[in-house]
Amino acid sequence: MPRPQPIIAADGRGRSRNSAAFTLPEMLIAVSLFALLVLGIIGANLFGLRWYQLGQTEMVATDSARESIGRMSDELRNCNEAMVGRVTNNTFLAPVSGEQQIGNGLLIYPGTNTNNYILYFLNSTNQTFIRFTSIPETNFIIAECVTNTNVFQLQDCLGNLLTNNQNNCVIHCSLQFYSAVNQSSAATSYQLQTSVAPRSMN
Repeated sequence: MPRPQPIIAADGRGRSRNSAAFTLPEMLIAVSLFALLVLGIIGANLFGLRWYQLGQTEMVATDSARESIGRMSDELRNCNEAMVGRVTNNTFLAPVSGEQQIGNGLLIYPGTNTNNYILYFLNSTNQTFIRFTSIPETNFIIAECVTNTNVFQLQDCLGNLLTNNQNNCVIHCSLQFYSAVNQSSAATSYQLQTSVAPRSMN
């Protein structure tokens, strides 16, 4: 006696109700949604990587400047005398009393010997910030791509620009940078600032 076969119902499209298959339009929609999701994840990762590279570039560009500024701050706190002025062709010229104490250079005398000095200045020709001393082997470039002309100024405790080199003043240093031309405009402008009160000003 033949065994009875099970009855399988089919829907109106001729497909078995017990089967689990996608039609071609359903497959296309699923693949499209998956592709959009993958593209979105890749785009977000690339965007984050780009911003990380921009931040890293900025940090690398100012890392040596931060260290040198910290060194300069220590030298100012323990110096015998310091003057703000202008440097032209490696020659320092301090403003006279009554003129604004502002310029691109800072001259530091660690002790009473004026032949022993430290000079920080901005070379506007190539926009480099330089540490120059009486010992030639210790001269080096601190930072590049510095855009502001007046890096140093003497201020009072309220941040007002002084017109004489007096005791209890604060030496303010500001370095404004720009990033390379091929980088995003989001990182083209940033600055590094510090204010130091020397131990004594003669």
